[in-house]
Formats: sequence, C-alpha cells, structure tokens
Amino acid sequence: MNKGVSWENSFSYQQYDRMMRGGNDKWGDYWLKNASVKEAASCTSLQPRTKRHVADVDRKEIAERLKAKYETDIARSYRELLSLLADADSGPAATNMSPKSASLQPTSQPAKVVLPEEPLPTMNEIKKQTLPFALSLMMQSKKSKFAIFACGLFGVGIIFSVQQRFGCHKYISAAVLAMTVGIPYYIHNTVKMIATGILQNRQDAYKSAKNLLVERISMGRAKRLENCDVYYPPLPKSGERIANVGLVFYPGALVDRTAYSPVATMLSDRGIVVVVANLEPCRILLNAYNYNLKEKLMRMISDSIFLGGDGIWEVNEWTIGGHSAGAFAAITVVAQEMSSTIKKIVLFGTGSYPDKSFADCRPLRETTGVNALVINGSNDAIVKSTVFTGPDKEKVFREKMPPVPPESSAGVATSGRGYTYFETIDGGNHSGFASYGPQTFPIPDGIRTITLEEQQKRAAELTADFLLG
Repeated sequence: MNKGVSWENSFSYQQYDRMMRGGNDKWGDYWLKNASVKEAASCTSLQPRTKRHVADVDRKEIAERLKAKYETDIARSYRELLSLLADADSGPAATNMSPKSASLQPTSQPAKVVLPEEPLPTMNEIKKQTLPFALSLMMQSKKSKFAIFACGLFGVGIIFSVQQRFGCHKYISAAVLAMTVGIPYYIHNTVKMIATGILQNRQDAYKSAKNLLVERISMGRAKRLENCDVYYPPLPKSGERIANVGLVFYPGALVDRTAYSPVATMLSDRGIVVVVANLEPCRILLNAYNYNLKEKLMRMISDSIFLGGDGIWEVNEWTIGGHSAGAFAAITVVAQEMSSTIKKIVLFGTGSYPDKSFADCRPLRETTGVNALVINGSNDAIVKSTVFTGPDKEKVFREKMPPVPPESSAGVATSGRGYTYFETIDGGNHSGFASYGPQTFPIPDGIRTITLEEQQKRAAELTADFLLG
C-alpha cells in the first residue's frame, strides 16, 4: 500500500481488491501455496461480499483487514525468505515454494554473491552537482528572475540613499556589497533546498529486484561493473556471444539502478544486451553541461562488451533509453551527438523535452531516421503534472520529438524517416517501470491499479517488439 496516499471517500472495489491480493504476483503465489486453511479462511472472510459493501468499509476497517493478512506467520516467513535470498543464500530456505515463486531462487548452487551497499553521497558532492543546475534553472524561472531583480533594486536604493545622505562616494562600495549579498544568499538557499531534497528522497530497489540481479549474476547472465550493470542473453548452443541489439538505459532520478533488473532481465531473455547506467552516488544527472554523455556512453558499451566474463560480446546495433529524468539523458545524447549511429530510443515515464536547464538540446525531430518509443502509464501523475514545466509541456514535447507515424503505418520503420510511437499501459503509474516506491518526490505518483509484474511485463514486451521488430 502506498504511503502518504490520502484515502478517498469513494474507495473503489478494484483498489480494495488489489491491496488484499497484494501488488506482487510472487507473494500471491506463495500465499496460495503455503497459507494454512485457518489463515486463508480468516482473510477470506474479511473480503467484502459485494462491490456495494466496500463503500461502507472505513479506513480503520481496511487497515485491520490488511493487517490480518500481512502480519500472519506466512507473511513473516515470506519476508524472511526474501532476506535470505538477498544474501544469496541458496540453502533450503524455500522448500515449500510454489513453481512460480521458485524463480526467486537460483536453480543451481552458485557461488555466493553479495551486492555491496551503495554509499550515500555527501552534501558537498550533491551541492557541487546541484549548483550549475540551480543557476540554469533560476535563469529560466520568472520567480527567480524577480528575486534577483528585487535584490538589485534594493541595492540601487541603498546606493541612492548613501549618496543623498552623505554626499560622497566612500560608502558606495559598502552599498554595492549590500546589493550583491542578497543574490548569493538566494542562490545558496536554492542549492541547499535542491540538495536536501535529493539526499532525503533516494529510492532503493525492492529486495525482489536485488534477488533477481543476484540470481542472474550467479548464473553468469549479469555483471555488476563500475560504470553499469549488464544483463546478457542466454548463450546459444553454438556458444557465440552475438546479440542483434544492445540497449543502454538511464535510471530515473534518485532510483537505485538495481530496481530495473526485472525489465532488464525480461529484455535479455529476448536476446537483448541491456546496460543500466550507474549514476551513484547522487543517482541523478541534473544537467549535461558538465557530464560528457557521449564519452560515458561509449565507456559503458565498451565495458559491457569486453568485461562481461568468459568472452567478448558482439552487438550488431546499439540503442538507448531512459526512465523519467533518465529519458532526458537518452534524448540529449542522441539529438546532440549520436543520431548518425543510434537509430532507436526508448523512453519510459516521460512527457517533457529537455530544456536549457538540462542541456542545449536540439529537437530530435531534426535528426534523420531516429525512431522513438514512448511508454507511459495511464495513472502516471508525474508525467501528467505541469507544476514544473508549464501548461505547454506536452505540446512542446510532441513538436520536438519525431512525428507520429501516419495511420497507414505499413513500412514506416524502414521508410528512412524517424517516427515516435506512443504507448499507454492502462493502470500503470510512474514508479511501476522499476521495482521501487512509493514515489512522493518531487510530487506524489498516481496509484497503480495493475500489479507491478503486469506493468513491467507489458513495458518489456513493447520495448522488445520495438527494438527487435
């Protein structure tokens, strides 16, 4: 259940049913397999018998019913199992797991893999990265421009008053100092506010996502490198390490890269090499002015090919993608430098184009033959919001992205002209593209009405069809 979500009077039957079922398919399977008859009966009896009945269920009753299910012995055993798997313990911890939930555990007895804890960034590290972004943002904000103008006007008033009162210029330097001291103070407070928000709203990956990465590393199907995590396709019988497509993917702001392991795993199972960028320790790319996107991208590609393990991989075509703020990085590197070599771009949870606070990015529409796939959830409150970007956000985004293909779309992918394909996942939200949450920063996300697995599976299917098709 999402924290910080206000309860509506018209609480829907679907929302109640979703919370009782749980947002995790593996947990649902585990419950059905292992819950005792007594436990199952006690929770089943708490279900409303009709859709009309749920309207009479108040917040306290809902909390009690959820507690009855999620604080049972079976729920505690499931959490203990996740903790064991997070430490890559392949012992007999889950002997009663159902066939579906057995995928949580490695199929063999691999060497123990432990993911190191990600270090927290210092406030100085964040401020250093935040300062250029804050200055650029202030130059575009009407409110910031007004504050700077007010400081200047105040200083001019002081200078005029000094001249009138003392009739000399010896105090002018002090007046000028008074005029300028307000501007640095305003900038300092803005940087501190942004840096504090970044430090306090980091999003760690769910244990299930960490377990999945550990399992794939144990199987030799994934590798944690300095600059990225890499997910490899299964080797064919010939043993040749060849993939038709590779995808470099930038995480959303403040999100642990491990949270993307479910989608990355599904894509790798379809034969795609997936490279998830490491943006630690700040977990955010505020702008591209002091970050060499092309150099970082080429390094990640090189590392994924040569440092994967037992052999060198060959990838026929490289593509790029990103989630939320990570989509800005994907758009910028293609539009500015890589449009001649990267012809496909995948964007999750985005509806705005990079502005000058991020990069001086030309419209992707001006490039030749670059096709884009934009996937959003129907309940994504962050993409729909215009709080930070203004009411013309969607209009500007569509004008700068490649055009939507014509209705008669046969053959458009090979016509030589780039197009943007928009897809919506019904019931999906912003954080549902990865395994983390709930997301309340910079604004609260919408409520997902499908399971996390359903949203991620649909996103992976659309992405694989786009990249491989």
